[in-house]
Amino acid sequence: MTKLEINKPKFGELTQIASDLYWAHFELPFRLNHVNLFLMDTPSGILILDAGLKSDHSEEHWEALINGPLKSKKFAGLLITHYHPDHIGMAGWLQDKLNIKCYTSEKELFTAKTFRSMPDDKYADIFRNVFVRAGMSEEDIIAKGPATRLYKNRVYELPEFEIIKSGHEIESNDGNWLVRTDSGHSPEHISLLDKKRKLYLSGDFLLPRISPNISDNFFDPFDDRLGGYFKYLNQIQVIGSDTKVFPCHDWPFINGSERAQDLIKHHNNRLSLILNELENRSITIMDSIEIIFDRKIGDEQMHFAIGEARAHLIHLDVTGQAKSETDDRGTVHYSCL
Repeated sequence: MTKLEINKPKFGELTQIASDLYWAHFELPFRLNHVNLFLMDTPSGILILDAGLKSDHSEEHWEALINGPLKSKKFAGLLITHYHPDHIGMAGWLQDKLNIKCYTSEKELFTAKTFRSMPDDKYADIFRNVFVRAGMSEEDIIAKGPATRLYKNRVYELPEFEIIKSGHEIESNDGNWLVRTDSGHSPEHISLLDKKRKLYLSGDFLLPRISPNISDNFFDPFDDRLGGYFKYLNQIQVIGSDTKVFPCHDWPFINGSERAQDLIKHHNNRLSLILNELENRSITIMDSIEIIFDRKIGDEQMHFAIGEARAHLIHLDVTGQAKSETDDRGTVHYSCL
């Protein structure tokens, strides 16, 4: 993998990365402190790719763009790659501001609508169940619970969306982009490939520095999200070594097929670590966090770590390499077959 020497845009500005493609960089108040958004020139106007997190910073960045490099531009619409707040959070604000159509995939929209409309007490119950299922103590549940941000605090009221499916083609001024959807980081994540010009907008699925969080499905405890991500990583290697990859976090790069292979090795290594431990004892999800992570997990990151750990355990369970049992409290225990 090789980093491309392209200047990162300043907040509220755009960097041109192809004849009809632009890169924007938005601030986030998290450990992962930024998100990359992209804008595409099309015959119908500017197509915005992702909206950013609902925050004062995002409003400032968008106002600077709309009143600056995008002033007097016609807009073709807004495409959301997936339901996470740093991507969909400003969608409602943008639709109100620009009066544009919005697009995303069916499962991403379902998940966003479910979390956005969920009452606070039900949302809290979901995370309590996540913690209990993982084997967290009651004392830690009380301590860590408030650190789980409510989804709707980071997402404006959702606009109306039109559904976009895998295989759909988007025409830009100088290219043609094929939509693909994949499971792993989210249920039906959208990415875009211009095969002829060797340009790939990878969203959160192919990142240069970190692996995206691969979490279990809140609504289907047997959904093998890691298996879906392995499928994506194997298939996306067709882009080869010279396609320019533009991710939603960190920096653009080439040798994406090599990066996909590295990520496969990364997750297989985690699976091996868990399997080695299962030869000695039964483990909970909380036990596996200590096995696969080489750092202390803070309160705000704990539910991500739990989701990542359980995604690996679910994969072992679904593929017949481990088995699971749930005790009377609701905690899941994993062991060798």
